[in-house]
Amino acid sequence: MIFRTTLCAAAALLAAAATFPKGAVGNESGCVSSFDPSTDYFPDKAQVKYGAGFDISYNGNAKYITNKVSGENYVLYQCGTPIPNGVQPTPANSLQVGNWTKVAAVPGTKIVLSSAPASAIIEALGLQDAVAASYKFLSVTSPCMQKLLDSLPRIEQTYATPSNRRRGIGSASRKNTLVRRVSYDLGNQGLQWTFTTYGMSDPRSFAVNPEDATDMLGKAEWIKFVAAFFNKEAEANKLFADIESRYNSLKKSDSVKKTVGIARYNKAANGTILGWTTVPAQPWLAQGLSDAGYNTHTKDMISYTNIDDFNKAVSGWDVLIDTSMEPLPHGGAKVPEWQDLTNGYKLGSTGAKSLSFLAQNAIYRSDLISSTQNATDADEHLQVQPDVLLDDLIKVASAASGAKDAHWYRNLPLQMSIDWTSPAECTN
Repeated sequence: MIFRTTLCAAAALLAAAATFPKGAVGNESGCVSSFDPSTDYFPDKAQVKYGAGFDISYNGNAKYITNKVSGENYVLYQCGTPIPNGVQPTPANSLQVGNWTKVAAVPGTKIVLSSAPASAIIEALGLQDAVAASYKFLSVTSPCMQKLLDSLPRIEQTYATPSNRRRGIGSASRKNTLVRRVSYDLGNQGLQWTFTTYGMSDPRSFAVNPEDATDMLGKAEWIKFVAAFFNKEAEANKLFADIESRYNSLKKSDSVKKTVGIARYNKAANGTILGWTTVPAQPWLAQGLSDAGYNTHTKDMISYTNIDDFNKAVSGWDVLIDTSMEPLPHGGAKVPEWQDLTNGYKLGSTGAKSLSFLAQNAIYRSDLISSTQNATDADEHLQVQPDVLLDDLIKVASAASGAKDAHWYRNLPLQMSIDWTSPAECTN
């Protein structure tokens, strides 16, 4: 399991990174006692090299981050020094839509988690002691993070007025929409900020978005993003360099051998099959599949109501990555098993018998590691460890009849069972 096989290596990397050359000065681990405007308080700096989705720059006692995904600007200043001149945080009661400026003193010491990828990064950086609470409905797969979060307060979201006015998108005739303001109820517990998944109208929430990177290695650069909030750039740079090196050493340069596509069946709660959909790979995944030696089906999303038409569309696929969910009668959904896919894709029909991915036992889902609270490690560690993801994709591509040794991809025809995680597995 990924968090069991790589965190020890990560700890070794952090130990090496923490040993600075004699006379060198790293970023502060706490507040400073006096402010010197001529001092560079962040000698260890992060730099974005790939399509991560954020930019970061430094000036004296401050870091300036632009999150291009959430459309927010973050100013992080060294604790014990003043907020930089001219920086005006967006007021908490602002009606402004997007482009909020949010300000925080670093390093963080008492933060809230509402993001699975941020949880994975904090664990890799060894910053668990800084986590003081989590969102009520956050679920993770790492046993030790599950154990930690179970021992901490859970906070809720609050919905209040005034409302934000969202601008119409696309058509000029489209009306603006009023939405209720959302924030996290940090109460009086001395909590500094929340790491969230999406931007919010909340001056103390910061969005972590590796799933929106356009580049495989850009996903891993969100380690640098989170590290900047803790003055851990040196450690993050070392971790990223190691991921980058492993990823580039794995990349395939030989000719394409297999075609892969993504699809799902669509089912109503009463069990009726409504149709089938082919789904284009996100840019980062398309890149990863290409680097693994695949020819990737990248056409637009197309829905089919006739199984013969769907089978014809996927007839050239050697590997199918499934994203279906099984709806429950009273709401919600569960992950499908092999029998569900057999029924959902009508794999027993005459038209399915010639499908290449079925003949090669090559139908996969990225839910091999999941928690009993329905979290998947694909939403957690996969998002920031593209080197391990590439290794997975290569194993799937090279398997003659279904891979059994992938980290995240569960083979359905071979009826691999899900590795359900729980806090009891934590040995720390």
